[in-house]
Order: sequence, then structure tokens, then C-alpha cells
Amino acid sequence: MNYPTLMTIFAHPDDETFSAGATLAKYAKHTDVYAVSIIKDPKREEEFNHACKILGVTPIQLEFKKISSCNFYKIKRKVEDLIREFKPKQIITHVDFDYHHEHKKVRNIVEEAIEWVSHTTSDKEAFQVSSLWGAETTVLIPLPDIHIDTTDTHDDKLEAIKVYETQSHKGGKNFYSKFHHSKSILRGVQSSTNHAEAFQVIPIKLTGSFKPIKVMDQFPY
Repeated sequence: MNYPTLMTIFAHPDDETFSAGATLAKYAKHTDVYAVSIIKDPKREEEFNHACKILGVTPIQLEFKKISSCNFYKIKRKVEDLIREFKPKQIITHVDFDYHHEHKKVRNIVEEAIEWVSHTTSDKEAFQVSSLWGAETTVLIPLPDIHIDTTDTHDDKLEAIKVYETQSHKGGKNFYSKFHHSKSILRGVQSSTNHAEAFQVIPIKLTGSFKPIKVMDQFPY
């Protein structure tokens, strides 16, 4: 199987592991994987780097302390620069119905950044992302579009989850480990495997007067 370069763009350190950790570890065995955290939290910085090392991915932390309407476009320009630099054919971000207001803003930032980077009218090189997925945290996708078999990398995700000790008090003892383990079994049952992660396919406009790609000759995922 041909694995495209993958990038995750999430709001906080830990989102990459909780949302798609096992998928990242699976892709990292075959291609370059970059995990972007918009917010840089000093308390979680070391945890983020450690978790990414376990998953085999390259960590990228931006310097923002929060995500709001005031810095929306400043963050978007940073995301555009990252997409141009690393040229990921596939990106994973938050689902649009996530309850967290910063997660919602990042989803919008990512969609706008992908659109803008693809325009050939910019003074910078145009690049077209082929596939965009939304991942579930503790907010489940009602009807997933994609299930990824993560049986072989499920333990890597659980190990990376344990690294985030600053988050371990939330939801009760070992909440995140138990929740994501149980969720992976559910998604595994749905997809006839032992463990899986589920995703929402977010449509990308691939045709237009100012796009570098006018037509696809294969499915973009």
C-alpha cells in the first residue's frame, strides 16, 4: 500500500495521541508523519515530544497560548506555511461537532489553510492536499466514513497516553486509557478487526480555475 505523507493539526498537545495515536504509529512505519500542536503548553511540552517519539512521528509545536477569533488568521498563516513546507497529501484534524471551542476553530483554520495554499494565484507555490479526515477524541463520530485497523499499533497508543500525566486526573483514574481502549474495541468490532480508529472524511474541493489539481485519477484516501 502506498502511504502518503501525513500531518495532524490539532489544538493541544495530547490531541494527536488521544484522537489518532494508533493510526499515526501505523503510518509512521511507512511514511513521514508530522504532528502539529497549535498551542504550546510548557506543562505538556515534554510530554508531547515523548508521546510523539513513542508513536514514531515528528512533533511540531507552534508558539500560541490560545486560539481565538483575534489570532485566527495569524494561526492560519502559520498552518499554510507548514503545509507548503512539508507538503502532506493527507491531513487529520478535529471534527466540526467537537464540543471544545478551540478544537472547532482549528478545524476551520485547517480547512481555510488547505483552500488558500491550493490557489495558484498566490505569490507562493501552490500545493493541493488530497485528503482531509476528522478524528474523534471523547466525542464520537456517529457514522464513521473510515476505519483504520490499528491492532498492531494499539499498544503504542496506550503507552503514549500514559505519558500525559498532566491530563491523568481528568475523568477519574485512568479514564483516558480505559476510554480509548474500549473505543478501539468498539471500532474494531464495527470493522471486523481487534482494534481500530474511526474518522470522518471531510470533502476538499479539488477542481477550480486556480487549483493545481483539476482531476483525480484515484481515491484520495
